[in-house]
Amino acid sequence: MSYENMDKETLIKVLKQKDDMLKALCLEKEKLTYYANTDTMTEVLNRRAGLELLERKLHLSKTCGESFVVCFVDVDRLKLVNDTFGHEEGDKLLVNAAKIIRGSIRETDLVIRMGGDEFLIVFHRSTMKEANKLWYRISKNVEELNKNNDKYDLSLSCGFCEYRKEMNKEISINDLIKKADMEMYKRKMTKRRNFRDMCLIK
Repeated sequence: MSYENMDKETLIKVLKQKDDMLKALCLEKEKLTYYANTDTMTEVLNRRAGLELLERKLHLSKTCGESFVVCFVDVDRLKLVNDTFGHEEGDKLLVNAAKIIRGSIRETDLVIRMGGDEFLIVFHRSTMKEANKLWYRISKNVEELNKNNDKYDLSLSCGFCEYRKEMNKEISINDLIKKADMEMYKRKMTKRRNFRDMCLIK
């Protein structure tokens, strides 16, 4: 488009229209990126985007020698809630779990929905001691939520795996996730042997 023969008022109008179009395109691009990377139900990172970020993080940590902690989280007895109250209530349980996790951790940490009732938390530049402090915060916020729910309790099982610079350089994100998952499973089995923890439905 040639601007040579336009008067000043028309030129300003045309340039403003182009600027508005550019802003609209940028917003649309941001929206598409958000939906491509986000689990629509829980609004945390989806599995694909989250694991890509974790892969980059592991590579950077191997280069810089930074520690971080992977935490595998399972929402206990989601099936029981689905069967007793319906899938809409089960979805609400997942949303609340994600909301509490997001609200309890730091801005630099990641939350990934792995699928179904499973989440992954990546505690940035953390040791096990720091990760346990953050998990304690999550647990306290879960307790607060349960005080206001007269149907059932939200219960989370977790397992941790810390990446440290002295680890084998060949270790992969799948190795870290598998170790955290195994730790989570052990804790979950301990819960099941405890009668009080079986009383999810109020």
